[in-house]
Amino acid sequence: MGVHQRGMRHGLSVLLAGLHLALAVPAAAGQLSPTDTTEPAEASACHAFVDYENIWTIELIRSRDENITPILNIVTFTKGEWDLRPDQIHIFNRKGKEARIKRFAMDTGVPGDAYKSNYLKVLGNSFVGVDLEGKLKDFPTSPRVTIDLAHYRFELQPLDCQAFDNLAGRINKINFNSPDIREDFDLIKIPHMGRRLPRPKPHEW
Repeated sequence: MGVHQRGMRHGLSVLLAGLHLALAVPAAAGQLSPTDTTEPAEASACHAFVDYENIWTIELIRSRDENITPILNIVTFTKGEWDLRPDQIHIFNRKGKEARIKRFAMDTGVPGDAYKSNYLKVLGNSFVGVDLEGKLKDFPTSPRVTIDLAHYRFELQPLDCQAFDNLAGRINKINFNSPDIREDFDLIKIPHMGRRLPRPKPHEW
């Protein structure tokens, strides 16, 4: 499976490039630094949902031409497969306007030749990272990001981006071959964050 990479910021977008190494490396304990915090931010470029079954992150990256490209990373720890389309990802700005996301773009390793699609199959026990393309110039930060998948709506928590990077470092210590992923979470001190809610019906959005 392709692995998304990005060099503009240190975080989960970079972390996923090395997750294949974590598959063979035992988890190590981590200690929170005095400045580390996972307290919600009012609005941020960095958002995360974490529980024992899923990790979702979105990082809003500003390019040199001032456009905004969200990077979506997905890590799953359960069996299954689920369909994901761009309109299931909701990014709002401070005025309550929702971004229009048109397609996914996955790095192929060839500069300027990303694989683009309006459909993504999320597989269980796997990880993937993609860019989100659309009209996002007015979304340098967001107070609210949600993702709808299957019967659930995942509300990502906005984080200070330094705390986001610290979280990425902890996730990189997970032993993905562990018979009990919960033990790794507890040992490494990976906090749960965000909320999992029933997915609203279309007329309730």
